[in-house]
Amino acid sequence: MKKIFLLIITVLTISTANGQSWLYLSTVPTGDPLNSICVVDQNVIWVCGDATTCYRSTNGGFNWIAAYTGLPSGNLYGISAIDANTCWVGTVTGSIYKTTNGGANWTLQQAVANSFINGIKMFDSNFGVYIGDPAAQTGQPYQFRRTTNGGTNWVLSPTAPISSTEFGVINAWDWLDTATFWTGSANTTPSATSAKIYRTTTGFFGTWSFTSVSGTGGTSGLYYQAIAFINATSGLAGSNASLVKRTTDGGVTWVTATNPPGVTTYAAINMHGFKDASGLIRISLNETAGYKVFRTTNLGASWTQETLPSQGTTNGLQHMQFLNQNLGYACGGVGMVFRYGPPLGVEPGGNIIPDKSSLKQNYPNPFNPKTTIKFLLAQTGNVTLKVYNLMGQEVVTLLNGIQTAGEHSVTFDASNLPSGTYFYSLKSGDFTDTKTMVLVK
Repeated sequence: MKKIFLLIITVLTISTANGQSWLYLSTVPTGDPLNSICVVDQNVIWVCGDATTCYRSTNGGFNWIAAYTGLPSGNLYGISAIDANTCWVGTVTGSIYKTTNGGANWTLQQAVANSFINGIKMFDSNFGVYIGDPAAQTGQPYQFRRTTNGGTNWVLSPTAPISSTEFGVINAWDWLDTATFWTGSANTTPSATSAKIYRTTTGFFGTWSFTSVSGTGGTSGLYYQAIAFINATSGLAGSNASLVKRTTDGGVTWVTATNPPGVTTYAAINMHGFKDASGLIRISLNETAGYKVFRTTNLGASWTQETLPSQGTTNGLQHMQFLNQNLGYACGGVGMVFRYGPPLGVEPGGNIIPDKSSLKQNYPNPFNPKTTIKFLLAQTGNVTLKVYNLMGQEVVTLLNGIQTAGEHSVTFDASNLPSGTYFYSLKSGDFTDTKTMVLVK
Protein backbone atom coordinates (compact mmCIF):
# COMPACT_ATOMS: atom_id res chain seq x y z
CA MET A 1 0.00 0.00 0.00
CA LYS A 2 1.26 3.46 -0.87
CA LYS A 3 2.27 5.72 1.96
CA ILE A 4 2.31 9.48 1.54
CA PHE A 5 4.55 11.29 3.98
CA LEU A 6 3.95 14.96 4.73
CA LEU A 7 7.04 16.91 5.64
CA ILE A 8 7.66 20.20 7.40
CA ILE A 9 9.63 22.51 5.12
CA THR A 10 12.27 24.79 6.58
CA VAL A 11 13.33 27.66 4.35
CA LEU A 12 16.76 29.04 5.20
CA THR A 13 18.19 32.43 4.30
CA ILE A 14 21.36 32.01 2.24
CA SER A 15 23.28 33.96 -0.36
CA THR A 16 21.87 34.27 -3.86
CA ALA A 17 23.09 34.47 -7.46
CA ASN A 18 20.83 36.59 -9.67
CA GLY A 19 18.06 36.03 -7.13
CA GLN A 20 18.58 32.26 -7.02
CA SER A 21 19.85 30.33 -4.01
CA TRP A 22 20.25 26.88 -2.50
CA LEU A 23 17.85 25.86 0.24
CA TYR A 24 17.16 22.72 2.21
CA LEU A 25 13.79 21.46 0.99
CA SER A 26 12.90 18.19 2.69
CA THR A 27 14.07 14.79 3.93
CA VAL A 28 12.68 11.47 2.74
CA PRO A 29 11.14 9.53 5.65
CA THR A 30 13.68 6.72 5.93
CA GLY A 31 16.57 9.19 6.21
CA ASP A 32 19.03 6.95 4.38
CA PRO A 33 21.70 8.49 2.11
CA LEU A 34 20.43 9.37 -1.37
CA ASN A 35 22.61 8.47 -4.36
CA SER A 36 20.75 9.62 -7.48
CA ILE A 37 17.99 12.02 -8.47
CA CYS A 38 15.83 12.40 -11.59
CA VAL A 39 14.00 15.69 -12.10
CA VAL A 40 11.24 15.17 -14.67
CA ASP A 41 9.71 18.63 -14.34
CA GLN A 42 9.06 21.24 -11.65
CA ASN A 43 6.65 18.86 -9.92
CA VAL A 44 7.80 15.30 -10.56
CA ILE A 45 11.06 14.17 -8.92
CA TRP A 46 12.37 10.68 -8.18
CA VAL A 47 15.23 9.75 -5.81
CA CYS A 48 16.97 6.52 -4.84
CA GLY A 49 19.59 5.61 -2.26
CA ASP A 50 20.90 3.20 0.31
CA ALA A 51 18.85 0.46 1.97
CA THR A 52 16.30 0.15 -0.86
CA THR A 53 15.38 3.84 -0.58
CA CYS A 54 13.18 4.95 -3.48
CA TYR A 55 10.68 7.82 -3.39
CA ARG A 56 8.84 10.07 -5.78
CA SER A 57 7.38 13.53 -5.39
CA THR A 58 4.60 15.10 -7.43
CA ASN A 59 4.80 18.56 -5.86
CA GLY A 60 8.37 19.67 -6.37
CA GLY A 61 9.98 17.79 -3.49
CA PHE A 62 7.74 19.06 -0.68
CA ASN A 63 6.16 15.67 -0.02
CA TRP A 64 7.45 12.17 -0.80
CA ILE A 65 5.60 8.99 -1.72
CA ALA A 66 7.20 5.62 -0.97
CA ALA A 67 8.02 3.80 -4.22
CA TYR A 68 10.11 0.82 -3.17
CA THR A 69 7.60 -2.03 -2.97
CA GLY A 70 9.05 -5.02 -4.83
CA LEU A 71 12.62 -3.72 -5.05
CA PRO A 72 15.36 -5.99 -3.67
CA SER A 73 17.15 -5.25 -0.41
CA GLY A 74 20.34 -3.26 -0.88
CA ASN A 75 21.56 0.06 -2.19
CA LEU A 76 20.12 1.66 -5.32
CA TYR A 77 22.15 3.71 -7.81
CA GLY A 78 21.03 5.43 -11.00
CA ILE A 79 17.43 6.46 -11.63
CA SER A 80 15.56 7.77 -14.68
CA ALA A 81 11.85 8.55 -15.05
CA ILE A 82 9.69 9.97 -17.82
CA ASP A 83 6.67 10.89 -15.64
CA ALA A 84 5.16 10.29 -12.22
CA ASN A 85 4.42 6.64 -12.99
CA THR A 86 7.16 5.26 -15.22
CA CYS A 87 10.67 4.93 -13.83
CA TRP A 88 13.80 2.77 -14.05
CA VAL A 89 16.24 2.24 -11.18
CA GLY A 90 19.56 0.40 -10.82
CA THR A 91 21.00 -1.69 -8.02
CA VAL A 92 24.34 -2.31 -6.38
CA THR A 93 24.22 -5.84 -7.79
CA GLY A 94 23.96 -4.84 -11.45
CA SER A 95 20.20 -5.09 -11.99
CA ILE A 96 17.66 -2.77 -13.65
CA TYR A 97 14.06 -2.57 -12.43
CA LYS A 98 11.10 -0.76 -14.01
CA THR A 99 7.78 0.49 -12.64
CA THR A 100 4.79 1.78 -14.59
CA ASN A 101 2.55 2.53 -11.60
CA GLY A 102 4.55 4.97 -9.52
CA GLY A 103 6.53 2.35 -7.63
CA ALA A 104 3.59 0.28 -6.37
CA ASN A 105 5.52 -2.66 -7.84
CA TRP A 106 8.62 -3.19 -9.97
CA THR A 107 9.65 -5.62 -12.71
CA LEU A 108 13.20 -6.96 -13.05
CA GLN A 109 14.43 -6.25 -16.59
CA GLN A 110 18.16 -6.93 -16.54
CA ALA A 111 20.68 -8.55 -14.19
CA VAL A 112 24.45 -8.81 -14.63
CA ALA A 113 26.25 -10.62 -11.82
CA ASN A 114 29.13 -8.74 -10.18
CA SER A 115 28.25 -5.50 -11.97
CA PHE A 116 27.05 -2.19 -10.50
CA ILE A 117 24.73 0.38 -12.07
CA ASN A 118 26.34 3.82 -12.34
CA GLY A 119 23.71 5.72 -14.31
CA ILE A 120 20.51 5.38 -16.35
CA LYS A 121 19.08 7.76 -18.94
CA MET A 122 15.75 7.17 -20.66
CA PHE A 123 15.29 9.64 -23.52
CA ASP A 124 11.68 8.55 -23.99
CA SER A 125 9.43 5.63 -23.10
CA ASN A 126 11.33 3.30 -25.44
CA PHE A 127 14.90 4.50 -25.99
CA GLY A 128 17.43 4.61 -23.20
CA VAL A 129 20.93 3.65 -22.08
CA TYR A 130 22.71 2.70 -18.90
CA ILE A 131 26.30 2.49 -17.78
CA GLY A 132 27.43 -0.24 -15.41
CA ASP A 133 30.65 -1.66 -14.04
CA PRO A 134 32.40 -4.51 -15.81
CA ALA A 135 31.89 -7.86 -14.09
CA ALA A 136 35.58 -7.79 -13.17
CA GLN A 137 38.09 -4.97 -12.89
CA THR A 138 40.24 -6.49 -15.64
CA GLY A 139 39.35 -8.21 -18.89
CA GLN A 140 35.59 -7.69 -18.92
CA PRO A 141 33.44 -5.26 -20.96
CA TYR A 142 31.87 -2.28 -19.30
CA GLN A 143 28.12 -2.78 -19.10
CA PHE A 144 27.19 -0.11 -21.64
CA ARG A 145 23.71 -1.22 -22.66
CA ARG A 146 20.94 0.19 -24.83
CA THR A 147 17.20 -0.42 -25.07
CA THR A 148 14.79 0.47 -27.85
CA ASN A 149 11.70 -1.08 -26.25
CA GLY A 150 11.47 0.44 -22.80
CA GLY A 151 13.88 -2.00 -21.22
CA THR A 152 12.25 -5.24 -22.27
CA ASN A 153 15.66 -5.91 -23.78
CA TRP A 154 18.90 -4.26 -22.66
CA VAL A 155 21.53 -5.10 -25.26
CA LEU A 156 25.24 -4.90 -24.49
CA SER A 157 27.22 -2.65 -26.81
CA PRO A 158 29.45 -4.79 -29.04
CA THR A 159 32.05 -2.01 -28.81
CA ALA A 160 31.95 -1.56 -25.02
CA PRO A 161 35.45 -0.88 -23.61
CA ILE A 162 37.29 -3.71 -21.87
CA SER A 163 38.33 -3.04 -18.28
CA SER A 164 41.96 -2.85 -17.15
CA THR A 165 42.25 -2.50 -13.36
CA GLU A 166 39.28 -0.15 -13.33
CA PHE A 167 35.57 0.28 -12.86
CA GLY A 168 32.93 2.96 -13.37
CA VAL A 169 31.80 5.66 -10.96
CA ILE A 170 28.26 6.58 -9.89
CA ASN A 171 26.75 9.53 -11.81
CA ALA A 172 30.12 10.22 -13.51
CA TRP A 173 28.82 10.83 -17.00
CA ASP A 174 27.22 13.38 -19.30
CA TRP A 175 25.59 13.45 -22.72
CA LEU A 176 24.74 15.92 -25.45
CA ASP A 177 22.20 13.78 -27.31
CA THR A 178 21.54 10.11 -28.04
CA ALA A 179 24.88 9.79 -29.84
CA THR A 180 27.35 11.81 -27.77
CA PHE A 181 28.41 10.63 -24.30
CA TRP A 182 31.32 10.95 -21.90
CA THR A 183 31.91 8.82 -18.81
CA GLY A 184 34.62 8.77 -16.14
CA SER A 185 36.27 5.79 -14.50
CA ALA A 186 38.31 4.75 -11.49
CA ASN A 187 41.84 3.36 -11.78
CA THR A 188 42.05 1.20 -8.65
CA THR A 189 45.85 0.93 -8.65
CA PRO A 190 47.17 2.54 -5.45
CA SER A 191 48.83 5.91 -6.20
CA ALA A 192 47.65 5.67 -9.82
CA THR A 193 48.89 8.50 -12.04
CA SER A 194 46.08 8.37 -14.61
CA ALA A 195 42.50 7.24 -15.12
CA LYS A 196 40.45 6.93 -18.28
CA ILE A 197 37.65 9.15 -19.51
CA TYR A 198 35.65 7.41 -22.24
CA ARG A 199 33.75 9.10 -25.08
CA THR A 200 31.63 8.37 -28.13
CA THR A 201 30.03 10.57 -30.79
CA THR A 202 28.38 7.68 -32.60
CA GLY A 203 26.14 6.26 -29.90
CA PHE A 204 26.42 3.39 -27.47
CA PHE A 205 26.81 0.92 -30.33
CA GLY A 206 29.34 3.12 -32.12
CA THR A 207 33.02 3.72 -31.50
CA TRP A 208 34.24 4.25 -27.94
CA SER A 209 37.55 6.01 -27.39
CA PHE A 210 39.36 7.02 -24.22
CA THR A 211 42.01 9.37 -22.92
CA SER A 212 44.18 8.48 -19.93
CA VAL A 213 43.93 11.67 -17.89
CA SER A 214 46.76 12.42 -15.48
CA GLY A 215 46.49 12.90 -11.73
CA THR A 216 47.87 11.58 -8.46
CA GLY A 217 45.70 9.00 -6.79
CA GLY A 218 45.70 7.88 -3.19
CA THR A 219 45.66 4.43 -1.67
CA SER A 220 42.35 3.62 -3.38
CA GLY A 221 43.51 4.88 -6.77
CA LEU A 222 42.54 7.77 -9.04
CA TYR A 223 38.88 8.44 -9.83
CA TYR A 224 37.43 10.85 -12.41
CA GLN A 225 34.05 10.87 -10.76
CA ALA A 226 32.43 14.13 -11.93
CA ILE A 227 31.87 14.94 -15.62
CA ALA A 228 30.09 17.91 -17.23
CA PHE A 229 30.00 19.28 -20.78
CA ILE A 230 28.45 22.47 -22.17
CA ASN A 231 28.65 21.48 -25.85
CA ALA A 232 30.29 18.91 -28.11
CA THR A 233 33.81 20.18 -27.45
CA SER A 234 34.04 21.82 -24.02
CA GLY A 235 33.76 20.25 -20.60
CA LEU A 236 35.27 19.60 -17.19
CA ALA A 237 36.17 16.49 -15.20
CA GLY A 238 36.68 16.40 -11.44
CA SER A 239 38.66 13.80 -9.52
CA ASN A 240 39.12 12.46 -6.02
CA ALA A 241 42.66 13.91 -6.07
CA SER A 242 42.06 17.67 -5.65
CA LEU A 243 42.08 18.18 -9.40
CA VAL A 244 39.78 19.53 -12.12
CA LYS A 245 40.63 18.98 -15.78
CA ARG A 246 39.40 20.89 -18.83
CA THR A 247 38.91 19.87 -22.47
CA THR A 248 38.08 21.97 -25.53
CA ASP A 249 38.29 19.21 -28.13
CA GLY A 250 35.53 16.87 -27.01
CA GLY A 251 37.63 14.95 -24.51
CA VAL A 252 40.59 14.04 -26.72
CA THR A 253 42.99 16.09 -24.58
CA TRP A 254 42.67 17.41 -21.03
CA VAL A 255 44.59 20.14 -19.20
CA THR A 256 44.50 21.23 -15.59
CA ALA A 257 41.94 23.91 -14.69
CA THR A 258 42.16 26.33 -11.78
CA ASN A 259 41.01 24.88 -8.48
CA PRO A 260 37.99 26.54 -6.85
CA PRO A 261 39.11 29.22 -4.38
CA GLY A 262 39.81 28.32 -0.79
CA VAL A 263 40.08 24.57 -1.32
CA THR A 264 43.32 22.62 -1.61
CA THR A 265 42.57 19.04 -0.60
CA TYR A 266 39.18 17.89 -1.88
CA ALA A 267 37.25 15.29 -3.84
CA ALA A 268 34.85 16.26 -6.61
CA ILE A 269 31.43 14.66 -6.04
CA ASN A 270 29.27 15.69 -8.98
CA MET A 271 29.02 18.21 -11.83
CA HIS A 272 26.25 19.62 -13.99
CA GLY A 273 26.78 21.44 -17.30
CA PHE A 274 24.20 23.57 -19.10
CA LYS A 275 23.80 23.12 -22.86
CA ASP A 276 22.27 26.57 -23.37
CA ALA A 277 25.28 28.64 -24.53
CA SER A 278 25.75 30.06 -21.03
CA GLY A 279 28.92 28.03 -20.41
CA LEU A 280 27.68 27.36 -16.87
CA ILE A 281 29.02 24.35 -14.98
CA ARG A 282 28.50 23.56 -11.30
CA ILE A 283 30.64 21.32 -9.13
CA SER A 284 29.86 19.87 -5.73
CA LEU A 285 32.87 18.77 -3.71
CA ASN A 286 33.96 17.60 -0.29
CA GLU A 287 36.91 19.03 1.62
CA THR A 288 38.02 19.14 5.24
CA ALA A 289 35.66 22.01 6.12
CA GLY A 290 32.65 20.19 4.65
CA TYR A 291 30.80 20.15 1.36
CA LYS A 292 30.80 23.10 -1.05
CA VAL A 293 29.33 24.09 -4.43
CA PHE A 294 31.00 26.33 -7.00
CA ARG A 295 30.05 27.54 -10.48
CA THR A 296 32.10 28.59 -13.48
CA THR A 297 31.25 30.04 -16.89
CA ASN A 298 34.77 29.86 -18.34
CA LEU A 299 35.71 26.18 -17.99
CA GLY A 300 37.32 26.58 -14.60
CA ALA A 301 39.46 29.66 -15.28
CA SER A 302 37.59 31.23 -12.36
CA TRP A 303 34.97 30.03 -9.88
CA THR A 304 32.22 31.53 -7.72
CA GLN A 305 31.15 29.80 -4.53
CA GLU A 306 27.45 29.29 -3.90
CA THR A 307 26.51 29.26 -0.23
CA LEU A 308 24.83 26.10 0.98
CA PRO A 309 22.43 25.79 3.90
CA SER A 310 23.99 24.13 6.93
CA GLN A 311 22.40 20.80 6.02
CA GLY A 312 24.16 20.89 2.66
CA THR A 313 27.54 21.78 4.14
CA THR A 314 27.27 18.85 6.53
CA ASN A 315 25.64 16.20 4.35
CA GLY A 316 26.63 17.20 0.82
CA LEU A 317 25.05 17.32 -2.61
CA GLN A 318 25.61 13.87 -4.09
CA HIS A 319 23.78 14.36 -7.39
CA MET A 320 22.43 17.53 -9.05
CA GLN A 321 19.93 17.98 -11.89
CA PHE A 322 18.61 21.24 -13.30
CA LEU A 323 15.58 22.05 -15.44
CA ASN A 324 17.12 25.41 -16.39
CA GLN A 325 19.44 28.02 -14.92
CA ASN A 326 16.72 29.14 -12.51
CA LEU A 327 15.57 25.83 -11.08
CA GLY A 328 17.37 22.67 -10.00
CA TYR A 329 17.41 20.00 -7.32
CA ALA A 330 20.02 17.86 -5.58
CA CYS A 331 20.01 14.89 -3.23
CA GLY A 332 22.47 14.12 -0.47
CA GLY A 333 23.24 12.42 2.82
CA VAL A 334 20.64 11.25 5.38
CA GLY A 335 17.88 11.48 2.79
CA MET A 336 18.05 15.23 2.25
CA VAL A 337 16.81 17.03 -0.86
CA PHE A 338 17.87 20.56 -1.82
CA ARG A 339 16.44 23.12 -4.22
CA TYR A 340 18.22 25.77 -6.26
CA GLY A 341 15.91 28.55 -7.37
CA PRO A 342 14.18 31.76 -6.41
CA PRO A 343 13.05 32.16 -2.79
CA LEU A 344 9.78 30.34 -2.29
CA GLY A 345 7.04 32.81 -3.08
CA VAL A 346 8.91 34.50 -5.96
CA GLU A 347 8.82 33.31 -9.57
CA PRO A 348 12.11 32.93 -11.52
CA GLY A 349 11.32 36.08 -13.45
CA GLY A 350 11.36 38.09 -10.23
CA ASN A 351 7.62 38.84 -10.38
CA ILE A 352 6.01 40.85 -7.61
CA ILE A 353 3.63 38.80 -5.46
CA PRO A 354 0.04 39.85 -6.35
CA ASP A 355 -2.48 40.98 -3.72
CA LYS A 356 -4.98 38.38 -4.88
CA SER A 357 -5.06 35.28 -7.03
CA SER A 358 -6.55 35.38 -10.52
CA LEU A 359 -7.02 33.23 -13.60
CA LYS A 360 -6.39 34.82 -17.01
CA GLN A 361 -8.12 34.14 -20.29
CA ASN A 362 -6.16 31.69 -22.39
CA TYR A 363 -4.33 32.97 -25.46
CA PRO A 364 -4.83 32.45 -28.29
CA ASN A 365 -8.54 31.76 -28.10
CA PRO A 366 -9.90 30.15 -30.24
CA PHE A 367 -6.80 27.98 -30.64
CA ASN A 368 -5.40 25.03 -32.60
CA PRO A 369 -3.94 22.91 -31.08
CA LYS A 370 -1.98 24.75 -28.33
CA THR A 371 -2.85 27.64 -26.06
CA THR A 372 -1.29 29.28 -22.99
CA ILE A 373 -3.09 29.63 -19.67
CA LYS A 374 -1.71 32.19 -17.21
CA PHE A 375 -2.63 32.69 -13.57
CA LEU A 376 -1.48 34.67 -10.54
CA LEU A 377 -1.11 33.27 -7.01
CA ALA A 378 -1.18 35.48 -3.94
CA GLN A 379 0.48 32.79 -1.84
CA THR A 380 2.31 29.51 -2.20
CA GLY A 381 0.05 26.50 -1.94
CA ASN A 382 -1.44 23.44 -3.59
CA VAL A 383 -2.86 24.21 -7.04
CA THR A 384 -5.03 22.19 -9.40
CA LEU A 385 -5.67 23.25 -12.98
CA LYS A 386 -8.05 20.97 -14.86
CA VAL A 387 -9.78 20.97 -18.24
CA TYR A 388 -13.39 19.79 -18.71
CA ASN A 389 -15.64 19.20 -21.73
CA LEU A 390 -19.21 20.49 -22.14
CA MET A 391 -20.54 17.40 -20.36
CA GLY A 392 -18.54 18.34 -17.27
CA GLN A 393 -16.20 15.39 -17.70
CA GLU A 394 -12.55 15.94 -16.75
CA VAL A 395 -10.35 15.83 -19.86
CA VAL A 396 -6.92 16.42 -18.39
CA THR A 397 -5.19 17.63 -15.23
CA LEU A 398 -2.60 20.24 -16.15
CA LEU A 399 -1.38 20.92 -12.61
CA ASN A 400 -1.77 19.20 -9.27
CA GLY A 401 0.84 20.21 -6.71
CA ILE A 402 2.56 22.97 -4.81
CA GLN A 403 3.10 26.21 -6.77
CA THR A 404 4.91 29.28 -5.51
CA ALA A 405 3.25 32.69 -5.27
CA GLY A 406 3.59 34.86 -8.37
CA GLU A 407 2.78 34.55 -12.08
CA HIS A 408 2.60 31.17 -13.78
CA SER A 409 1.86 29.95 -17.28
CA VAL A 410 0.92 26.52 -18.58
CA THR A 411 0.77 25.33 -22.19
CA PHE A 412 -2.26 23.19 -23.02
CA ASP A 413 -1.84 20.89 -26.02
CA ALA A 414 -5.20 19.66 -27.37
CA SER A 415 -3.80 17.71 -30.31
CA ASN A 416 -5.70 14.59 -29.25
CA LEU A 417 -9.03 16.30 -28.59
CA PRO A 418 -11.89 17.10 -31.02
CA SER A 419 -12.98 20.64 -31.83
CA GLY A 420 -15.38 22.18 -29.35
CA THR A 421 -15.84 24.29 -26.26
CA TYR A 422 -13.90 23.41 -23.12
CA PHE A 423 -13.66 24.81 -19.60
CA TYR A 424 -10.51 25.19 -17.53
CA SER A 425 -10.73 25.52 -13.76
CA LEU A 426 -8.11 26.70 -11.27
CA LYS A 427 -8.31 25.91 -7.54
CA SER A 428 -5.87 27.12 -4.89
CA GLY A 429 -6.92 27.31 -1.26
CA ASP A 430 -10.14 29.32 -1.11
CA PHE A 431 -9.70 30.62 -4.65
CA THR A 432 -11.59 29.01 -7.54
CA ASP A 433 -12.19 30.31 -11.05
CA THR A 434 -13.32 28.79 -14.33
CA LYS A 435 -13.07 30.13 -17.87
CA THR A 436 -14.12 28.97 -21.35
CA MET A 437 -11.89 28.23 -24.33
CA VAL A 438 -12.65 27.08 -27.86
CA LEU A 439 -10.67 24.52 -29.86
CA VAL A 440 -11.07 24.90 -33.64
CA LYS A 441 -9.39 22.38 -35.93
